Amino acid sequence: MSLRIAVINLQSGIGVTKGYSQYLTRGWRYLLPHHGLPIEEAATFLTFEHVDIALLTEVEGGSKRSRYLSHLAILSERTGLLHTKFFSTRSHGEVINEGNAILSRLPILSTTTHPLTKSTNPRVLGISVVQLENSTLSVCVVHLALRARARLAQLQELVELLTKLDGPIILAGDFNERDHTAFDVLKAIGLTPMSVPTFPSWKPRHALQVLFVSTHLRVISISAPPHSPFSDHLPLLLEVEAV
Repeated sequence: MSLRIAVINLQSGIGVTKGYSQYLTRGWRYLLPHHGLPIEEAATFLTFEHVDIALLTEVEGGSKRSRYLSHLAILSERTGLLHTKFFSTRSHGEVINEGNAILSRLPILSTTTHPLTKSTNPRVLGISVVQLENSTLSVCVVHLALRARARLAQLQELVELLTKLDGPIILAGDFNERDHTAFDVLKAIGLTPMSVPTFPSWKPRHALQVLFVSTHLRVISISAPPHSPFSDHLPLLLEVEAV
């Protein structure tokens, strides 16, 4: 059984896609209500690419700035990926309700949330176990800190948490790490990192989004489709199958 997997940083629907200057011209969207066109574009991408599982970071769960609409609910409705889980990371009253999320075509059997070392903002590891044809798959999503010291602590915490899981594992998200030697601690427990440059979306140079696969899985293809710039990160698209 093969699966098409997307790793996406939605940038809270701000929609910076053409250059750093847009952070200034669109920065107001981080706090004030705005349209959800980038989310609609993300839904089009997921549908066009026939994605089975999407691992999302910087997702708006529904607040004033998103006009009280949940990005996860919109994506699920538009794509038919009906099994969803939202992992809240940053909530400020009615203004911001941000987190990570999983969208799946496959049934989600169980879910756990694990807080990680806090840096500027709270960080969590979200784990959902999904049903495959004859087995299960642990789908893990994370968004690591901007500060290097906090990231190193969080990576070690990931090792401790993931070694407790049985069977096939995928771990993905925005790791905010340009030096991939930091991933040696995850490679040591049998997780292989897969990535290509995705940031910034208008001229990708850094592989910040990464998918790790356990030894139970093989990566068939990997790409960062350039025709889909709906945030400041291009989506990472992979196809994997059981070994």
